[in-house]
Amino acid sequence: MVTIPDVVTHLYDPTVGVCPNICSLNDFEALRVLDHLSRRFRATLKPDYLARRRSTEQWLSEAARKVLGRGFDKGPGYFFLGDFSHTADVSRPATLVVPLSALPPSAITFTLGDSMSVAEQAKPRVYSLGEIVELFAIGEPVMGFGLSDRGGFQDRFVEVQVWEPASVLTPGLRIARL
Repeated sequence: MVTIPDVVTHLYDPTVGVCPNICSLNDFEALRVLDHLSRRFRATLKPDYLARRRSTEQWLSEAARKVLGRGFDKGPGYFFLGDFSHTADVSRPATLVVPLSALPPSAITFTLGDSMSVAEQAKPRVYSLGEIVELFAIGEPVMGFGLSDRGGFQDRFVEVQVWEPASVLTPGLRIARL
């Protein structure tokens, strides 16, 4: 058995705001943002990123609808399961840490790894909160996934998709660094 973390972490740029979603922008604006990120912070950002991100969000949306039994009007905000407030990310220098219990179970899904990587797997899978709790109770399926960045960057992590991002802006949240 592996203990499920009691918090989720969102990294963001305070000049942009909490839970921005590149797919909510039109292609021109999205490509402008990606060009800026590529030039300033992420030289390895692939030219097909936007197409892959949009494809991933389409898959996530359909999978969330099946797992949660309802659809959502907007794309998700992206979080890490656990406390990822320790390693600095110059492109996202602010950190929001929220209790997992503060998130509405009917509006969150999980992937075992980055959703873009998961979407490219032979059998991609999205989990509900109940299903992820069961995986942690079993233990083995989540072994090897980083649940904190206290020891540095984690290659493998559990991603949390929050389909109603405004729900995280409640009392009890902790801004870990700005």
